[in-house]
Amino acid sequence: MTEENLYHIYAKDQCLYNCLREKEFKEKWEEIKMIVGLMKTDYTEEDLTYIKLPANSGGNGRGSVGVPSGDTEPPGEPSY
Repeated sequence: MTEENLYHIYAKDQCLYNCLREKEFKEKWEEIKMIVGLMKTDYTEEDLTYIKLPANSGGNGRGSVGVPSGDTEPPGEPSY
């Protein structure tokens, strides 16, 4: 079985989805961006970020993508 990257999606410091596989991530990411763009919410598209956990990373959050503050998770409860 091939290991896959996992993704966590955040709106500001709130984890919306965690441990998504690539296909699930792509679907949810586009869905969330559309919702934020179409509906009146407390969030803007700039508030949306994600973390990519490479396969075999041990879940340490290194190699994250799309998080403006670096390669660590936002403060709060762990998302895994």
